Amino acid sequence: MSELYLENMSAANKVFSSLMLIKCRSVFEQIADFPYAYIKGEALSFFAFKTYGNRYWSDIDILINKGMLKEIHSVLLNNGFKYNCLTKEERVLHLAYSHQTPSYTKQCEIININIIIDLNCDIFWGEYTGKRIDIDEFLSDTIVMDIYGVRVKTLPPLKAMVQLILHHYKDMNSIFLLATRKSIKYDMFKDVYYLLKNNLDMITLDKLYAMSSRYEIIPYVFYILYHTGQVFDDEILRQYIEAFKTPEGEALLDCYGLCAKEQKKWKCDFKTRLEAENLYDLIKDDLTEKDKEKIAINKRVFLGVSE
Repeated sequence: MSELYLENMSAANKVFSSLMLIKCRSVFEQIADFPYAYIKGEALSFFAFKTYGNRYWSDIDILINKGMLKEIHSVLLNNGFKYNCLTKEERVLHLAYSHQTPSYTKQCEIININIIIDLNCDIFWGEYTGKRIDIDEFLSDTIVMDIYGVRVKTLPPLKAMVQLILHHYKDMNSIFLLATRKSIKYDMFKDVYYLLKNNLDMITLDKLYAMSSRYEIIPYVFYILYHTGQVFDDEILRQYIEAFKTPEGEALLDCYGLCAKEQKKWKCDFKTRLEAENLYDLIKDDLTEKDKEKIAINKRVFLGVSE
């Protein structure tokens, strides 16, 4: 891509991002005293690339404790957001398979798009059976940022890295996501690499290892760092990869699936996965009838698509 093209993309992203956030200023003002964090989006763009507009994002993700859902739900409705109501069965399935609530949407009349807010109540995936991270503790040291004149709380770089790693692990391993979108993309590893490289004073190897050990996520951190190292050749990154290497982490490298009962071996290398436009074609022959049923249910619950 040419430098001019990238500059134009960044400028367009800034316009889109600023409109989205400015239209949500009232929401952020009204939840200012709530424990929450605005995650990914422009906060991550600033930490990773030291500027806004360097990442494309389509929704606003807010991490909260489940206990705050009722209060934030009221704030969003009072600010003109609509809630994607589900049937009781769909709500149960949504909670079982997802870390977030159904989306809240509001029409932005200026550029005729929907502003989408997703409330994340966990940083693990629905199928996760290990030790959960206390979200109140995870939100205990948020920092305030002013983005396009909107004051938001966000995670410090170290915890932003932990959240990003778990998010990317989910995207790279969810059978539903692999079947319905390109969930393994270059930009994922670009985010991880530059978040690390531009915050080495705050994401030191010792600090990241200590936090990962406490949260019992060392194999997942290794998995994402290893694949980032397949894209970026960097000595410092190699030191992190080596430090996080464990037999458990290495065993994950050639597998996909978010729980043991649905885990399968890849039949192609990482380069093929990264370059593939249709990841479903790479896994469809290995899917069981139960996998296909789960994908169909998730399509109905998350995408509104009936088959």
